[in-house]
Amino acid sequence: MNTFLPLTLHGSLLLLVLIATHAHPAMADDFSGVQTAKAVWDITTGNEEVFIDRMDLIKHTAANLRKRGIRPEFILVIHGEASMFVTKTLTGTRFAKQELIEMDKDQAALKDLQRNGSQVEVCAIAMKRAGIAHNNVQPYVSIQDNVLENLIVLQNKGYAYMPVH
Repeated sequence: MNTFLPLTLHGSLLLLVLIATHAHPAMADDFSGVQTAKAVWDITTGNEEVFIDRMDLIKHTAANLRKRGIRPEFILVIHGEASMFVTKTLTGTRFAKQELIEMDKDQAALKDLQRNGSQVEVCAIAMKRAGIAHNNVQPYVSIQDNVLENLIVLQNKGYAYMPVH
């Protein structure tokens, strides 16, 4: 039985060497020939820290794609608890009692993504459930009837599904 141990270790080491030497070139090939990267970001988190972190990550992702000569085509679909981040004010909404929400920071992150080519959409159903009036939504945000439909259709159009929960 001991004769198989060195072969197993040798085989494992060989496999690790093969993986290590081929991992990087395969990654470079992932970007070859791609001109546009389409993604729909399904944003539902009501955690402000997570929200800001993910907006920064989306911004970083778009910038890196541009550096590679790839045009990002991103759509941010906002619903659920995340709908609070597209409002002008939380007053009069079910989020009115949220403490320490830095709306300026949240708005700046979204506005920056929108200025750099991302579409920002919010769900009218989520708005209704949260008591968010149509005139309380930031002007750069598009109100959609039911973003679940948007998610389905966009995936059928080839958009990668990127959950942000």
